[in-house]
Amino acid sequence: MAHLTGLPIFGATITLGGLTTTTNGNGAFTFPSVTAGSYTLTVSATLYTTSTQTVSVAAGQTVSVTVRLGTLLGL
Repeated sequence: MAHLTGLPIFGATITLGGLTTTTNGNGAFTFPSVTAGSYTLTVSATLYTTSTQTVSVAAGQTVSVTVRLGTLLGL
């Protein structure tokens, strides 16, 4: 995940259904064991906008999602 400059955001909170994790220093996150279905993915970080989108996962599928957040302070 990155803000509008393309730089990664460390420590953003990611929720997928009832699962929660945070991004690493590269802005990456994983949910290793997700049951097939449609989920709401929400990404939030202090001083950034929140992004919400629907993600569909099929059995045995790996899904990659790129999320870009804008800053709340116009930075």
